[in-house]
Amino acid sequence: MTREKQYFGIGLIVGIVVAGLFLYYFAPRYNIVSAGGNLIKQDRWSGDSWRYVDNQWKKIDDIHRDWESIDQALREALHIPKDGLDRPRAMDLLRKKFPALKEITDDELLERIKIVYSKAILCDLYLGNFLKKEAGNAS
Repeated sequence: MTREKQYFGIGLIVGIVVAGLFLYYFAPRYNIVSAGGNLIKQDRWSGDSWRYVDNQWKKIDDIHRDWESIDQALREALHIPKDGLDRPRAMDLLRKKFPALKEITDDELLERIKIVYSKAILCDLYLGNFLKKEAGNAS
């Protein structure tokens, strides 16, 4: 009977070690990614996420917002007409003029337009302000 207990104990210890090694190397719990210049730690088991801010990991809370009402309020504040543009027609004309855009879906194309356009505007705005400050400092 003691021989069986020894085999059981050795098997249990080996099983725990093998399971621990498997979980450590092949199924890590946390995944750290860089998104938009921020470090984000994701827990693969629970789905929780943390953002690295001020030398600390701060939990990212899931907040469900009514984005449609927020978007509508922003459209009104920025005086953007709701039905001012025939977007499908404009997308078709854009694809006819630039054949490289034919393979991209509408959503992907709109996202790329947003990124490229906002990047150009923000960079020009920043550089313009920088040049104004430098011209003021040089005087």
